[in-house]
Amino acid sequence: MTTLTEPSTEASASSPRPDSGPSGSRLARWRASWRVALRMARRDLRRHKGRSILVFLMVAIPVGLLAGAATVGATEQTDATDLIGARMGTGQALVQGVVEGKLLQTPDPNQGGTSYGSDNPAVAIPGYSTQGTPAANADAVGRLVGGKAVPVADTEVRLVKGERRIRVSGLVVDPRGIDLGAKARLTGGTWGTDSTQVAVTPAGVAKGLPTSGTVTLSAGGSERTATVVGTAEALSEWGGRPDFVVPTLPPGAGENFAGNGQSGWVILDAAPVTWAKVQQLNTYGLTVFSRAVLENPPPASEIPQELQQQESFTNDTGRMIAVIGGVMLFIITTLLVGPAFAVSASRQRRTLALAATNGAEVRQLRRTVLAQAVLLGVISAVGGLVIGVALVRVGLWWWVRTHPSTSFASVPVDIPWTAFAILLPCAVLSAVVAALLPSLRLGRLDIIGVMRGQSVSPRLNKIAPLIGVLLAVAGGFVVLSTAIAGGNEVQVALGSIALVLGTLLLVPALLVLFGRLASRLPVAPRMATRDAARHRSRSTPTVAAILAGVVALTAFSIGLASDTKQQMANYQPQGSPGEGVAYTGDAEVRLSTAAALRQAPELVQTPYFTVRPAEDPMSGNAESMQKPLPFVSAVPAGCDTAKTLPSNAPSSCQRLGSTAYDRGQIGVLPTTEIVRRLDLDATQAKVIADGGIAVALDSLNRERSLTLVSGTFTMDPATYVAKDVVQKSSQALPVIGVPTSRMRDGSMPSQSGALVADTTAKRLGWPMQQELVLLRDPSGSIGKDTQKRLDELIGDGGALYVERGFQRYDETVMKIMMGAAALLILIVTLISTALSMAEQQSDQGTLAAVGATRRTRRGFAASQAMVVGFIGAVLGIAVGLVPGIAVSYPLTRNSNYDPVTGLDTTTGPYLDIPWTPLLLVVVGVPLLAGLLSAVAIRTAPMMSRRAD
Repeated sequence: MTTLTEPSTEASASSPRPDSGPSGSRLARWRASWRVALRMARRDLRRHKGRSILVFLMVAIPVGLLAGAATVGATEQTDATDLIGARMGTGQALVQGVVEGKLLQTPDPNQGGTSYGSDNPAVAIPGYSTQGTPAANADAVGRLVGGKAVPVADTEVRLVKGERRIRVSGLVVDPRGIDLGAKARLTGGTWGTDSTQVAVTPAGVAKGLPTSGTVTLSAGGSERTATVVGTAEALSEWGGRPDFVVPTLPPGAGENFAGNGQSGWVILDAAPVTWAKVQQLNTYGLTVFSRAVLENPPPASEIPQELQQQESFTNDTGRMIAVIGGVMLFIITTLLVGPAFAVSASRQRRTLALAATNGAEVRQLRRTVLAQAVLLGVISAVGGLVIGVALVRVGLWWWVRTHPSTSFASVPVDIPWTAFAILLPCAVLSAVVAALLPSLRLGRLDIIGVMRGQSVSPRLNKIAPLIGVLLAVAGGFVVLSTAIAGGNEVQVALGSIALVLGTLLLVPALLVLFGRLASRLPVAPRMATRDAARHRSRSTPTVAAILAGVVALTAFSIGLASDTKQQMANYQPQGSPGEGVAYTGDAEVRLSTAAALRQAPELVQTPYFTVRPAEDPMSGNAESMQKPLPFVSAVPAGCDTAKTLPSNAPSSCQRLGSTAYDRGQIGVLPTTEIVRRLDLDATQAKVIADGGIAVALDSLNRERSLTLVSGTFTMDPATYVAKDVVQKSSQALPVIGVPTSRMRDGSMPSQSGALVADTTAKRLGWPMQQELVLLRDPSGSIGKDTQKRLDELIGDGGALYVERGFQRYDETVMKIMMGAAALLILIVTLISTALSMAEQQSDQGTLAAVGATRRTRRGFAASQAMVVGFIGAVLGIAVGLVPGIAVSYPLTRNSNYDPVTGLDTTTGPYLDIPWTPLLLVVVGVPLLAGLLSAVAIRTAPMMSRRAD
């Protein structure tokens, strides 16, 4: 056997080397040799176009899919800087308020939140008054900030078309004479001058608004005719497209906006609003979205201490997710593109052997192989990135054109440069590494064996599998333990690398193990399994590629399923499945709602009341807060009445009543409806009819009776603490215990934690307010057509909702990303199998020469593909479980404020492993690989004379 070896040290010492001499000359010769290698690589790419195109696809498609998925994810996850144009246009800030107390805020109030207390009154804004005109208040805010303040608001009215009343949204701003950029841009006609003139956007046209003429809009129960004087492009505060732009609020449409009907002010013609200026404005009760601060946030040390914990938790969570995702992206990309260059290098063995017989040195052969890898790697990686981003841009352009109201209309395509900075070097580096591994063996190239067509992997290294087991176990432990404890990101990165490298070291041993266990299999599977074990240099890259794709899908699906589980756990249904809820407001809205519901006599309608006074004690109206307000409170054992009302200290006594927090309200329904909703038996139904109370709150639902106290109190407007408590009556009601799950399945409407019969509430003289009308179709769920028809008939202040269970808000994006991962596995399987089959053409010819039928050869090819596919899928799921479980911890673990205890509590993590789709991958990937391999077998393979 003749092998090509490195030049000996002795020979090097005894004879002058071509590159001896000054270091500058040596470097020049090194550069010249690489230029020659690159020139030869370019020539080889042109000569072998088919092979080059296949390698390009093998690299570019996975890279393009990963780049496209990363771009869609980054674009969908809008951050504060993405919404700057939507919030303030060309302005320097969006200022909102005014509240009574001094504020504390994070750079992005929507991420870190704001806090204030009315016991620390805000500084009065000179010239500002809640009774002042919008123009006067805008001037006052502008003088305070140091620029021109333009009032801006979002509103919603109804478009009246016959009996239909279609909801349409409007941007309230007067852009005449100013430049708001993307916030409001005229595309035709003119801007309106008052509330009777509007400019219509493409989103409004899609809903039925005309581009000229007049429209009838309804707000506050009054219909008014407006003239369409222009067309425009506009953005609401949250990035969506409003349906029209109007300079002032229509009468009756602005009751819910602060600042005399305005939701905020865009600050123009001002210097950048610094973080110090933001904190100064907070003392006036103003919340500030500053362009300068959002683009360049201050250091964490300058954030108020009260908000640093939540900010730190959010940053740590995001950093942990980014590290886990980034490291896995690096590893997966390397494994995906590896087979293309590994198989390509193996197919060049004969060419390299011929070069060696003609005197080529080992380093020259290595340079040739590496130059091709670098050239193809760069072209393919860059091409994949460009194709992936281009497809996303085209897709989003089409989506915006066909869905004018989408929030993507305001968000530019967010290029994830950080992910690309990992992805591009990974793709190129993986090409070099994949080519480097066979190039390192060129010094031991069996020239005669290669020329005779023999290529068998060397004897298995028995130490490598042991090292692989240790690395995989240690890496998995480090990743999981660090993610659970919220530890160092570097440990996560090193653990992930060790996990994957350890698993890859096990692949050759597993191939050999399968080959030894195949003795009892039929002929074709036995031969295929043993062939995969003998040609490990060909089989291992295919296994690694499939492993990479399955790892990506497994980790992503676990993260997605866990996030969905968290959202489902936090989801609060408004009613029973298929049940409708008509929201009512004042008496006029209730009348219009009742008139609309008369158009659906097939629905059973049940009014729903809550025990609460007509005036909200937490409304903030100082005059009404000082009046005696009626209350009803449950007084648990060990508590007194005063502790069940608002106080400075959090109290577990404030559980159920007219002033309790979420899920602490008392609902009022007819006895028959309570019995039906809670599935009570006859004895329990009698208790409810005789004056009992059905309680679902934990601990209270285990009591035999519950004391309900009614009376009056006044609220201190400065401290929001109840005082002057007067107890008028006390009644012990028998308790029907209801499982707490009834509050999560919609059986307890709205925010109720208990239900009483309407006769009981009236007998006890409790204050009640109607909030809802419950709708039920005896024949099943309320249809979507019925829902749309009734919603368009209900008055301005009303709304109709049909409970259809939890729905992901980002379902479309998730489907796209899941589809990209599945497509990635499919493409990797197809191309890897095709490359392996190309390597097996001589084996197929040998089988045909010794009498193997086409069926046998198909079985051989299918079995070999199924073996590597099965190993790759099983290992991929095993490896993917670790980062998937690890990422679920920072992804689904949240810190929340508990209003009952007054403490920050941590919820989660939530973990959900979608075993069914993962098991389908274990079965589907090998079957797909086997089927494609079998189909690709020729009827008459290429025959050639063997050399031995």
